[in-house]
Amino acid sequence: MRLVVVRHGATANNLAAQFTGQSDVPLSALGEQQALALAASLANERFDALISSDLQRARATLAPLAELLEQPVRLDAALREIGVGVWEGQSGAAVRAQYPGAIERWESSETYAPEGGETVVAFRARIVDALERTCREFSGGSVLWMTHGGVLGVLLCHMLGMDIQRRWQFRRDNTAIFEFDVGADYCIVMRANDITHLRDLNLAAEQAQVL
Repeated sequence: MRLVVVRHGATANNLAAQFTGQSDVPLSALGEQQALALAASLANERFDALISSDLQRARATLAPLAELLEQPVRLDAALREIGVGVWEGQSGAAVRAQYPGAIERWESSETYAPEGGETVVAFRARIVDALERTCREFSGGSVLWMTHGGVLGVLLCHMLGMDIQRRWQFRRDNTAIFEFDVGADYCIVMRANDITHLRDLNLAAEQAQVL
């Protein structure tokens, strides 16, 4: 199976370096532009299914591509970001001030979660379950997932047989494209963090800063 996995476009929380988790925030103006650029870059692709996290930042990122391809979008709550409970909407600095040592514990432990949040063990289990469901249904096919940065980190570790604590070593930019060739007993990473479709947007941003 060919599996293309994309992180959603930018949000105000992303730009402000705030925890978002499962808070249902919209795309920023930049995120909307990124979604259009992504759609243009994948307009000639063929997918047997477009599957998205049910959070609006993912749905809105996939919408322009779904419209171009004239395909429906299937929503799957299992593709949501990890829930971070009481940290959602707060910056890392604010969380560190209010809960000293908690972020470090969360980053290094599979079983610790902030109040109201989700453990990495539970998060990984639902992502792996979603992957197995997709592989069973679309064996030999081509599928696109629209999801979140945390999902990509866990998925990459699972695909490559790496310790889950190494998920922080992968860069996952907004609307970055990852592609996998997934077989019954193998996984090949075909591309990772591909943001070439954002080249013109990034150039425009640099020029705006200069001006």
